Amino acid sequence: MLSSQQVGVGIYSPNSSVIGVIGEGVVLPCYVVAENFPEIFSVQWIFNEQSQKIPVSTYDGKTQKEKQDERYQGRTEFFHNEFGAGNMSLLLKNIRSSDKGSYTCVVSFNDEYHDVLVELKVAGSVPSISLRSYMKQSIGLTCHADGWFPKPEVIWLDGQGQVRKEQSTTKMMMMPSGLYRVITSMNLKPGSDMEVSCRIVSNLLKTTSESRIQISAECSTGFHYPEICYLVI
Repeated sequence: MLSSQQVGVGIYSPNSSVIGVIGEGVVLPCYVVAENFPEIFSVQWIFNEQSQKIPVSTYDGKTQKEKQDERYQGRTEFFHNEFGAGNMSLLLKNIRSSDKGSYTCVVSFNDEYHDVLVELKVAGSVPSISLRSYMKQSIGLTCHADGWFPKPEVIWLDGQGQVRKEQSTTKMMMMPSGLYRVITSMNLKPGSDMEVSCRIVSNLLKTTSESRIQISAECSTGFHYPEICYLVI
């Protein structure tokens, strides 16, 4: 996408939308292409709320210090060392559910403004598998993840990527943030496929998050220390 008809000048984002995971960081991409990139310029990222436009982070071209809106205080960072190459991207840290939405990258130089839109979609945390119980007859596993919306699909898989035949129990609880906490449990019998995956699928975001473990041989031979009976792959 080019925002100016000036010859040799353009602004673009290689991805019109990006997906960030709650609690982690994501780069909102924005690049300027210019035949002679000026030393004096400014860049501002704006969050487009329905009722207002929030100046997320601003670099005025004079100092290394950035101006941040209080919602984003301490959570944004420009790539200052790459400004000369036209990289105006913004690193957004510690993603929150409220961060999802449309952002505009606005770059100003030579008395002209250039802008591009980037959509941020927010997904829940990566699922975590833990050993719930251990007996000679079965191995109890629990998988949990936070921050999903709307309710996702949860799937247990074997080492071949096929849906496991064991029965599972899944609970989805809404947290104060309005997002869902997912907790799903299942029991493995010793001797069955000991490679296990817990997959969470969001059809709305068209994204998948997955964790995988390999149950060690000790678990099927009466080993008495279940906390080291599995290995994360």
